[in-house]
Amino acid sequence: MKKFLATIICLLIISAQASAMNLKLSQSLGSVSLGANPYLLHIEGSNLPGGDYSKGAATFGDLFFHFDCTLFEDIQAHGKTFEEIESSASRFGSSDFENAVPVYVFEGLTKIYRLSGDDGREFYLLATETGGGNSMKVIGSRDGTWVKFFDTLDMRKQIPTEYYLENFYAEGDTIIFLYKQWQQENFCELKYKWDEKNQWFGVEIIYR
Repeated sequence: MKKFLATIICLLIISAQASAMNLKLSQSLGSVSLGANPYLLHIEGSNLPGGDYSKGAATFGDLFFHFDCTLFEDIQAHGKTFEEIESSASRFGSSDFENAVPVYVFEGLTKIYRLSGDDGREFYLLATETGGGNSMKVIGSRDGTWVKFFDTLDMRKQIPTEYYLENFYAEGDTIIFLYKQWQQENFCELKYKWDEKNQWFGVEIIYR
């Protein structure tokens, strides 16, 4: 009986390991950055010809990017506040504007990457490079609704400022952001592991 139970437990462990999602990070699908003036965005790699645009929707594979730079004119012309227009100025998600995640892209270069799971699930990593650091967001559809699973800036506050982002990659069901200490050989890993039960990413920080 003990041998039988031990065999069952081993099979369950092997099955659990085999069913874990494996993620693959694509090359950059394209990018969004500031255009020739504050009311334009420069878009590369989408269904639109590379160039500057003020308003519309672009697609990067199956990911839709909705943008409206003209909203910034309302701040001066109609006395609106930044908070009133921020969530409508740029969104990533489905073809439905309302089912898309507000992602602010007016502060630097944002590159778009696809994260494909071998179970058919897909996420998108949005990497924004700014003068103040890097914001790495992962978004995707959860039960039909587009959500932001995480933003590394939320955890970046716990990592000493002398550590800078050196690399990021997917390993198994985990997305890893590697930080290196300035002029040292010390590293810090910010690891986001997929939790199948909760359908969300857990996170931990590891120094080495």
